[in-house]
Amino acid sequence: MIPWLRNISIRLWLTLMVAVPACFYLLPWFSQLSSRPWQAGFFIGLTGVCFGVISALMHLAGVRMIQKRIHEAKVWEQAGIPARAEKKYLQAVRIYDSFLPSPVRSKKLTLLMTRSLARFALTFDRKSDAFRQAVWVYLSLEPHDDALAALWLEQLAKDDEVTTRDQALLTRLAQTHHRNSGLVPLLARVFLDTGRMDFIARQVYAKVMEDPDLKIDFQQDIQRLTGTPFRKKAVYSDEAIREASGKQAISGKTIRPSVPVAGILEKIRQAGRNLRYRVAGAGWAAVPFTNPHDGSGRPIQARWRFYLKAGIIGALCAGALMFIFYPVFFVDEPEPVEKTKTVIEERVPKPFTIQVAASLKENHARQFVVNLTQKGVDARIKTTTGGGNTWYLIQVSEFEDRQMAAAYGNHLIS
Repeated sequence: MIPWLRNISIRLWLTLMVAVPACFYLLPWFSQLSSRPWQAGFFIGLTGVCFGVISALMHLAGVRMIQKRIHEAKVWEQAGIPARAEKKYLQAVRIYDSFLPSPVRSKKLTLLMTRSLARFALTFDRKSDAFRQAVWVYLSLEPHDDALAALWLEQLAKDDEVTTRDQALLTRLAQTHHRNSGLVPLLARVFLDTGRMDFIARQVYAKVMEDPDLKIDFQQDIQRLTGTPFRKKAVYSDEAIREASGKQAISGKTIRPSVPVAGILEKIRQAGRNLRYRVAGAGWAAVPFTNPHDGSGRPIQARWRFYLKAGIIGALCAGALMFIFYPVFFVDEPEPVEKTKTVIEERVPKPFTIQVAASLKENHARQFVVNLTQKGVDARIKTTTGGGNTWYLIQVSEFEDRQMAAAYGNHLIS
């Protein structure tokens, strides 16, 4: 659950970093469409394309980095330096557990990782959590690998503790290799050490007792565990199984007729094939043999977890899309603005003027201007300072050059 949320959140964050600026950049061009659904569909499609491209690039980068580490580890392994190889394998595990590989397309990558780690762990007897997990995952996905299965069984026979997960994997290997004369003795030894007396274990015991060479080594241990002489060709009925397990048959209950061993073995092989297809199609290492199933053949707990993941991821995606595209529905097209033409008068500066009088009193200057105005002369007052006093200068007209000003002054004198 946590790896899924981590991968989705990082990919969504990078998608928002790329898609949101791109959407706002293309908004003026795409706003020409009159339909709002088309606009929203365009933004959603662009975000989806960005998400897909970013996810593909990140997954490809993660796969290339993992393949490089595994190749380097195999080189060190062939050179006889397992410490360096282990370091490279652990680097590949850290990359695999990072946000780079996509959890959706990790089946082939999981097989590549677990196969390499399992072979290294079983060859050089590495028992750290990462390598034990790799062995479990690989043998659950590929139980037909006889060589690694034999190495794992030999290692398990030497261990002091057998976990529940080991028991589930043992059951799966027993279903797959119950006719393999090389693995059946190893399975029988582990079953005897753990005291298993279920149907799968009894099937392995029966196969061992059919071999005269193996019967000498296992007959006493099997009889000591079951408490009764073990028949070479056993007939497995409900009553026989209860008696072998130390349980009394319920009186008055109708007992079904005995079923030959061949028929039971055929049913077990068929169930094993169906189980293998379901596990291989799931793409992860869970062994659903001991879990309750619903009508579809899928573990109830796995289906519940799948729906929980899908609901949380769907809610996060819906919230992110709403956060991005919700403001788009409130963007209104602006109303057209009426343009009015304003005529701006441009005044050309004319530096030359004619000064006709100067006064220290403003009233005298204003009166002089009034008199000139009455005579049709354009006069104005300009203030300046000089000699510690304020002077009011009376000027008439403005001219672009000195010649025009002199000509107008002579006209006024005349």
